[in-house]
Amino acid sequence: MPFQSSEQEEPAAPGSRIAVEAGDILMRRSLTDHAPSAQVHVIETAKALEDFRLGHGALLERAEVLLDRTIVTFQARTGEHDEAAWQAAAVYMVELWATRYSAARLTAFDPAPPPPSRFTPAHPLRLETVSREAHDQILGAGRSLERKTRGVDLMDVARAQHGIHEAARLLHDQLDGLSMPLWVLIARFCAEIQAGNLRILKAPAPGATV
Repeated sequence: MPFQSSEQEEPAAPGSRIAVEAGDILMRRSLTDHAPSAQVHVIETAKALEDFRLGHGALLERAEVLLDRTIVTFQARTGEHDEAAWQAAAVYMVELWATRYSAARLTAFDPAPPPPSRFTPAHPLRLETVSREAHDQILGAGRSLERKTRGVDLMDVARAQHGIHEAARLLHDQLDGLSMPLWVLIARFCAEIQAGNLRILKAPAPGATV
């Protein structure tokens, strides 16, 4: 039986544009439905960050500017504005997306930007620092979503939804400036990015014989 989220009774934050939805998490409106342009900003920021890591040092400043644009867009489109929570979420989205550009490199996250960059691994608002367990739940949900597309196990939908909900609950416990329903959308968005990363890694190389 598909996992049913238990957060449907909790109202969104005052002024939020996020409606509380019941039912399967994967059947609800997604974060990109609420903020389609923000996804474009996530991708642009990830590309700039990867270019910095490839040796174009000046592009770190561009990545930071684009990160600000990403956060502001999410804030405007969702109606929820907590700066710290959005920083943790947006940096995590960007880093997840950037891994698809660095899959061929052994040192995906090097060089690490120095403080006070928000992309430095030691920053206290890194999502995986805020809650390592939430990070693990998101990656696990991403694996389940990737397997779901291949029809490996009928329970993958339930596992993915459970992982997304657990990640959202853990993050809401630590950063409650965003509502629980919004954290569910954020965790789902991140899990879907990770699922896409895994599909790319498993795809045959161009010209390869399957």
